[in-house]
Parts: sequence; C-alpha cells; structure tokens
Amino acid sequence: MADEAQENITAFWSMVAPGYEEHPGNVVAPESGEYDEWVATVRTALPAPPADVLDVATGTGFLARIAASIGHRVVGIDLSEQMLAVARETTGVDLELRVGDAVAPDFPPASFDAVTCRHLLWTLREPRTAISRWRGLLRPGGRIVAIDGFWFRAPPPGAEDSAEPGPFERFYTPDTRAQLPIMQLEDAAAVAEMFEDVGFAAVRTIDLTALPNHDAGGEIPYMIIAEV
Repeated sequence: MADEAQENITAFWSMVAPGYEEHPGNVVAPESGEYDEWVATVRTALPAPPADVLDVATGTGFLARIAASIGHRVVGIDLSEQMLAVARETTGVDLELRVGDAVAPDFPPASFDAVTCRHLLWTLREPRTAISRWRGLLRPGGRIVAIDGFWFRAPPPGAEDSAEPGPFERFYTPDTRAQLPIMQLEDAAAVAEMFEDVGFAAVRTIDLTALPNHDAGGEIPYMIIAEV
C-alpha cells in the first residue's frame, strides 16, 4: 500500500509538470513584486551566501532558482523526471538538478548548510523520518527551511459535485491521503513539534502573510526554520 501511495503521488506531479509553472499559486513571475517578496523571504531564512543548499522535492526548481540567484551553491532533487525536465528548461542560473528521493536523499552526512523545501511537507508519508534524515545532512549550525500550508481544510471547489473525480482525486485517493499525516493537520505548531522531536535546537514558525497562495483561496503559507 505504501509503494502504491508513493507511485500515485509521483505520477500526479509528473502529470501536472508541463503546466505547473502556469499557475500563480505555484510559481511567481520574476518581474513581479510578489517574486521580490519571495526572494527577500528566502534570503532572510537562509544562511549568508555562499552556502551549500539542498532543495528537496525541488519540482520545477522555484526555491532552488531563488537560492542560486542570491549566491548559494544549490542542488535540487526530485523523484519526477518530468518536473526536473521543466526545471532544466527554466533555471537561468547555475545549479545542479538530479533525480532523488526527498525522504532519503543520497548524500553523505554533513554535506549541506541548509535543506529547503516548498509545498512538500503535506505530501510526505513519513515526515518525521524525512526530517531526521535532512538533519543528518546538515553541518553544525545548519538549518532546514520548510515552506508549506494547509491547502486541504475544505475539498477542492466543485469536487463534491463532480460526477467524476478530477486528476488530483484520481491520484490522491482516500487510501493515499490517509497515509499523509501532515495533510490531516490544521496547525503549524503540530508540524513544528516534529522538528523538535528529531532534535533541532531551535525551531521557529513564521506565517508568510505577504505570500498568500492564490490557488488555495488565499491560504497563508507558513515557514518553519529549524536550526541544528
């Protein structure tokens, strides 16, 4: 069942990859004020450049591109070849992209100064395991910067009235969704506790009020910064 759930998850993101950059809730135009706000947020959250940064589940590379543009050495990994293909077409900056599992990144211990992710926590089947492994990749003084939100407090618009399930519902089946612990939550404090449980010395939760997700009805994302 677990393998089937991960296959469904990866298949969904591979399917939506070609149009992912077209949705304003996912990626923001570089010439916009909102993009500038993203850059400022990432700049503040990360260590001073240049630092070695791993962007897990990088998707089309949104966070990875920002981190690289402000002077960091960035590696982005994702299980979806289709997402990485889009990322390679749109980078415009110097960064490394490779296939890799966000839950078990294949790097030696203490390889990075920061691990980043965006819109990933909610879709992890084993978030505590993933967070613990990310911690092992950090050097002394390193940090995790995780940006996410509670996108599923209500069903997607029209989902209950639809005669047939949409693409999301076909891949994120009830059985798959039941295996995603953070998807069931509505409080960032409960997510922050997972970081504390695996041994981070300092964990901060910040509501990103200037960065609403327009595709989720204006849902305000949150950012967790967890320092070793």
